[in-house]
Amino acid sequence: MTDAQEHLSARLGAIRNHIETADARLSEQFWAGVDIDQLISERSHVIDSAITQLWSDVDFGADASKHLALFAVGGYGRGELHPNSDIDLLILTDGRASDYQQGIEQFVQSLWDLKLDIGHSVRTVDQCRAQAESDISTATALLERRPLCGQITLDRQVGALFANDDIWPSAKFYRAKADEQRKRHARFEDVEYDLEPNIKGAPGGLRDIQTVGWIIRRHFGSTTFKDLALRGFLTPQETEALDAGRRFLWRVRYGLHLLAGRKEDRLLFDYQRTLAERFGYQDNDAQLAVEQFMHDYYQHVLSLREVNDVLLQHFDEAILRAHYAPEIEPINERFQIRDHYMETCSPRVFREQPSALMEMFVIMANRRDIAGVRATTIRLVRDSLDLVDEAFRHDPTVTDLFIALLKAPYTLVSQLTRMRRYGILGRYIPEFGQIIGQMQHDLFHIYTVDAHTMMVIRNMRRLHYRSSQIKFPIASECVKNLSKIELLYIAGLFHDIGKGRGGDHSELGATDVVAFCERHRLSNDDTALVEWLVRVHLMMSSTAQRKDINDPIVINQFAAEVATLERLDYLYALTVADINATNPTLWNSWRATLMRQLYTATRGALERGLDTPLGREQVIDDTIRAALELLASRGIDEARARTLWDNPDQEFFLQHTAEQIAAVTEAINGHDLNKGPLVIVRDALADDATEGATEIFLFTRDQPHLFAASLTAIDQLGLSIHDARIHTSQNGNCFNTYIVLDDNNQPVASEHHRQAIAQTLRRQLADPPRRPELVRRRVPRRLKHFQWPTDARLSNEPGSPYTTLRVFATDRPGLLARLGVVFVELGIDVHNAKIATLGERVEDVFHITDTKRRRITDPDQIEAIAHAVRERLDKDVHEGDRT
Repeated sequence: MTDAQEHLSARLGAIRNHIETADARLSEQFWAGVDIDQLISERSHVIDSAITQLWSDVDFGADASKHLALFAVGGYGRGELHPNSDIDLLILTDGRASDYQQGIEQFVQSLWDLKLDIGHSVRTVDQCRAQAESDISTATALLERRPLCGQITLDRQVGALFANDDIWPSAKFYRAKADEQRKRHARFEDVEYDLEPNIKGAPGGLRDIQTVGWIIRRHFGSTTFKDLALRGFLTPQETEALDAGRRFLWRVRYGLHLLAGRKEDRLLFDYQRTLAERFGYQDNDAQLAVEQFMHDYYQHVLSLREVNDVLLQHFDEAILRAHYAPEIEPINERFQIRDHYMETCSPRVFREQPSALMEMFVIMANRRDIAGVRATTIRLVRDSLDLVDEAFRHDPTVTDLFIALLKAPYTLVSQLTRMRRYGILGRYIPEFGQIIGQMQHDLFHIYTVDAHTMMVIRNMRRLHYRSSQIKFPIASECVKNLSKIELLYIAGLFHDIGKGRGGDHSELGATDVVAFCERHRLSNDDTALVEWLVRVHLMMSSTAQRKDINDPIVINQFAAEVATLERLDYLYALTVADINATNPTLWNSWRATLMRQLYTATRGALERGLDTPLGREQVIDDTIRAALELLASRGIDEARARTLWDNPDQEFFLQHTAEQIAAVTEAINGHDLNKGPLVIVRDALADDATEGATEIFLFTRDQPHLFAASLTAIDQLGLSIHDARIHTSQNGNCFNTYIVLDDNNQPVASEHHRQAIAQTLRRQLADPPRRPELVRRRVPRRLKHFQWPTDARLSNEPGSPYTTLRVFATDRPGLLARLGVVFVELGIDVHNAKIATLGERVEDVFHITDTKRRRITDPDQIEAIAHAVRERLDKDVHEGDRT
């Protein structure tokens, strides 16, 4: 090693120690609450010092200072350096880079030796120009460059590239950045309120602030938002909101980097609780600490997005339309349209006529050609929020306008969203104001309550679209039948409005919506309908998922609660919109099948009349009769069919259609159980391509713990079980059916795959082990952060031959198979199962007996089983079991 190399190595060690010491000190100061602006600036200075020292230590050669320059670009160029942010550098030469190649390589290698996350480029001024002309990202980086070392003349030459409009003229630059933002927002579904938000790229995130900064730098040559305030583009309140939001997000991002130990912009569950705790939030009776923290986050990003919207609209006028005479279309004495944007005719409009605050949105919802609201008018709206008081809420003119908005043909969701963001909706419906930014810390709800509510109404509107006739055929037909679509929207607005207040949110919402309907002078019948919809909005999905909808008693009870076909149509449309707005993964082909079956069966019951319900015996007799007719046409007479059935329990004929029974009977007619079990893998019953699941039918001799062995075998195939029907004949033959989906939540489509499943199951179940072996499967990251204590409850319903076991637990891969093993250990036989997974929780119902097919009635035994299930499943969670 040469003396120069030894010197550089020593310098690297000293610089590395300096950076590590500084980072440790800054980290300690951060958690102690030191001002975030100070920390960000100081870290940037620390890295500046390290890089400039390295630059000065490298021997670039003679006269290098006249021909080379070093710039910080990107976030580092802005002086915004978080603990693990990229450090982007530009090395600029005057065309003689080859003369200094060795020195440049040594400098870059030294940076890597410091273990800094460096990104660098080496260009001439001409290369900068060529690259910037074709790539706006390069142009943006050059605009926010910051000189660190070297020839200052090169900085002036780069600056000269933007001195005229040859490269990305101001208007073109604005259009490109605005379009860039629209596309970025679209990637996040244009929603600020994701469950694990990206604090940089999502709407209202840091990138929105940066977008504004880039535009003003290009157009005004300005680098601070204070200049915007001086130019009249920002009000003092907006300036404060922008600064407060930036500081909050900077603090969150700084903490994320420290906790993750790397660059991280996603506010993952892994960090939310820890950040909330470290930032001083505490659980209270109404909200968890993490919910309070996330509520503050959502409030800031909502405010930032509002300011961003106003500024971009201002820029549109100042940059794109500055030299054009505006096109103005008068609407009435209060409003006009200027270049496709809505504006008031006078700054006194809202003060003189407060109802215009509502009228504006009604006008926009009745036209397709209005692009948005002018920035000046948005500010007038926000400055007039004090007018939305109790008198405003009870003003007949205003209430009539709001109902007219709900009836409007276009852009209802856009207008309600604008009302939410401008602050109108939360003041007009105060209960709605309480749920803005209200987080639900679980995996079942992936949006805040207010964002979810907007999506519910959006889904309701989409049921009118042609595409929904394919994906949601029944719901699309239902909305066509509704006499007053606005009642559906009102139910959507209020269905979750009671959340976050404690108590039953459905009952709280029902009370709130009655007051709303009375204030808006709805008829008693309409009020009663909307109140009922809000109160029972979970009933249909709960019935479909948790009850046996093949049982006519269940259908009759549900139909009695629904009472009319009109209510059924409203409830079905609300339920479909709600499920799909809660979490897109909840709506799968099997859930679609269950919902369609419940709707169709209930409609049939209502059309027959509630006073003439179908009985279980009648349904069973009709199914047997129809199955026998099908079998007779296939050459199997009644005597042979009944012999094959061997008197299974009556549930068998309730839970299968005549076609299913005929197909199964035909298959077992030619099967010899001495040669092993019969396994059939086929499509479950579905009316169209958007429905269905895969049905695994198993015909075999009963044996101890067959259920557990079957579950384990199916789990090993990577299939998820959504329903299980277990039936045993008098001679001990099992007719078991499992409804499954693949790992993409879809039916198994490939015939080859189905045959492989059948072959694997036949082989594994021909000689099942006494204690099934569980396959180890990785627990998804998100599920690890939602561990709920297991609850197990046993009950005995009058007249039922089984004991009912309900298990409430944290979901995880292979949970059902794990339960099957627990049943083996406890000496439990399962005769039926209803599987329901809701986000990170499962609510499974099993009809069980002991191994002698007796109900479990002894209180001590009941408690022992419940305790064992709870203890075993919780032990698996706490030990990090990955089965």
